[in-house]
Amino acid sequence: MWKIRRQILDLFFPEFPRCVWCGERYQPYYGLAFCRRCLNRMPLITGPVCLRCNRPLRGERNDLCEQCRLEVLFYEQGMAVAVYDGLMRELLHAAKYHFRPDLARGLGTLLAAWAENEKRLEPVEVIIPIPLHAQKLMTRGYNQAELMAEPLASVLRRPLLTEVLHRVKPTQSQSKLSRQERKANAENAFLVTDCAAVAGKKVLLVDDICTTGYTLSAAARSVLLAGADSVRALTVAVGVLEEEWLR
Repeated sequence: MWKIRRQILDLFFPEFPRCVWCGERYQPYYGLAFCRRCLNRMPLITGPVCLRCNRPLRGERNDLCEQCRLEVLFYEQGMAVAVYDGLMRELLHAAKYHFRPDLARGLGTLLAAWAENEKRLEPVEVIIPIPLHAQKLMTRGYNQAELMAEPLASVLRRPLLTEVLHRVKPTQSQSKLSRQERKANAENAFLVTDCAAVAGKKVLLVDDICTTGYTLSAAARSVLLAGADSVRALTVAVGVLEEEWLR
């Protein structure tokens, strides 16, 4: 009897979900997995930003950042929702290293909500999450980029291809490497095993963080060599590079 009463109460007075980060109940909106208080703590990107990689810029006008002026990357457009700082840094670190697949999916709802009215994503035909090497996938238990891409693919109604791009080189963590070491670390790390799936397609790569962009660029190169028409990249967060670090 109590179970039936509980079901009736849930039907007319459903309990609000809990925020995937702080655990507080909140009134859901836009399908987001975070409460408003946590959202307000996230350093979301507003502007000005680099026209090519979406990295925040100092000053008042949108232009190209130092890296995009100096280097050629293989994806034509980079996009991101937040700056890799403050709470966003904590969230992404937990999603990667503290076995929080629920948090990775929650961050995917940020991508999905952001993407709904983003015109730069309209040409996209297929979505590919950046893969982990098999050894790292076994250790971590899940690919956070894939979990983040799932809500995005659902909102955009585009195929999510998870068995097309493979990481064939067991790369080191990029976080403590120099710029040149990061670039060398990412080279020849990816291989497309189903060229027909991407041939002639406009591809969107999805990952958790973009710092130098070398991982995304190496993946984009492999996808382009497999016959893709173009490649864009979307990450939850992007790092702000100091000009001195690039020299």
